[in-house]
Amino acid sequence: QLVVFGLSNQMVVAFKEENTVAFKHLFLKGYMDRMDDTYAVYTQTDVYDQIFFAINQYLHLPNISVGNHAYEKRGAEETPLAVCQQFYKRGIICPGNDTFDIDPEIVT
Repeated sequence: QLVVFGLSNQMVVAFKEENTVAFKHLFLKGYMDRMDDTYAVYTQTDVYDQIFFAINQYLHLPNISVGNHAYEKRGAEETPLAVCQQFYKRGIICPGNDTFDIDPEIVT
């Protein structure tokens, strides 16, 4: 039973890792696999470009995806793309002494 559990758990982990890589290639513009697996955007224009790219890829997902990635359907209706932002209600950063005063309440 322990071996069966271990194999089942390993299959779940492999599935998650493989899908994470697939999503990075699908939704991150210009993503390439690297040893350090870092990916960054540095300017406001780059951030907006990345967001528009991800939205466009999502809209074309059924046509570009090789795997079983598709929209969720609720009856005859397909689920829309939702972009969520979460912020701390209030935060003050003092760069002089590297201290943070953050209100832990989250605003969505």
